[in-house]
Amino acid sequence: MSLIKKKLVNYYKYIVRYLFKMFYGSINLVLDPEMNEDIEVKKISLDNNEYKIFYCKKSRLYTDTIHDTAIIKDNKILNGPSFQYRKFNNNTNLFNDDCKKNSVISIGTPRFKKNFKGSVLSLLTGGGGNFNYWHWLFDVLPRLHILKNSNTKSYDKILFPNLEKQFQYETLDLLEIEQKKRLSSRKIRHISADQIIATSHPYNLLNNPLKDSLNIPKWIYDYLKEKYLQKSLLKSNIKKFPKKIFINRKDGTSSMRFIINSDDVEDFLVKNGFSSLTLSKIKFIDQVALFFNAEQIIGLHGAGFANIIFCKPLTKIVEIKPSNAGDAIKNLAINNKLTYNDISCIPKATNNSSQNGDIEVNLETLRNNI
Repeated sequence: MSLIKKKLVNYYKYIVRYLFKMFYGSINLVLDPEMNEDIEVKKISLDNNEYKIFYCKKSRLYTDTIHDTAIIKDNKILNGPSFQYRKFNNNTNLFNDDCKKNSVISIGTPRFKKNFKGSVLSLLTGGGGNFNYWHWLFDVLPRLHILKNSNTKSYDKILFPNLEKQFQYETLDLLEIEQKKRLSSRKIRHISADQIIATSHPYNLLNNPLKDSLNIPKWIYDYLKEKYLQKSLLKSNIKKFPKKIFINRKDGTSSMRFIINSDDVEDFLVKNGFSSLTLSKIKFIDQVALFFNAEQIIGLHGAGFANIIFCKPLTKIVEIKPSNAGDAIKNLAINNKLTYNDISCIPKATNNSSQNGDIEVNLETLRNNI
């Protein structure tokens, strides 16, 4: 029965895609944006890195909200602002593949199109921007700074990866971005506009995920500090926050990374003066103030460590991590002049991912690092 159901689902998808191709046309050619008079490409430099801003007149955009986003002009996919993330070396790290492999080449644009007058700025960045705090801060929001430095004066709408998480609303409110300007690609996957604007990725500069994530440019965290640190300190009661923090990750939605003896770790740290906190239960401005006020922060490798950019210099950071997790947090700490140590544990079980695995923390090792 399941095989029949699967065949029916696939047949339904085929029919739907065929009908949308009949309606909107097939996408089978690649267009160089610098060779079309309706597309303007500006180049700017930040921290000696080159970024491009694409202004695409009378264009449309289609996204699967995860791996592929295509900007389309005259039924040709634009090489540069379009992206198609694929697995790198057979693990979960993704690189931007040839745009001929974008899904629109094979399936077309199987969603009804919503038309917008004026300019729509796309801040789409792949699936990480939908729900992940790290990618929202480092992949999505910095594109606004790229655009500002290009002297782009205005745009009518902004297409975000998603607008469901509380931190997304809070960060946008602090930037004073009007609600009426905000669009979510999770709700609107296919748009057309008088002009679509897109930028280069803020730190995917080498198209090598193992290297790019280790070298987030300084301008990105300087921008985030400028936009959020003072506002948060003014709005938050910094005196109520503890100096020693354990990020407990009780809000973790992934089963891919877990401390087997987490209760023992938490009990040990609480007995040694740490406050155990669940970051998703804390407002964004309070998270910023919390990390600024902290003297020591310890936790399992994860997105919450993005907040260390708001710490004062020499704040002590201790990252508990699977031995295969890489050095993104270490580099972020060092680049922000923090004191960093890690407790690297060989995973008891892995999940075919470069950052994941169940680990057991040695309490004596933990004692030596606090």
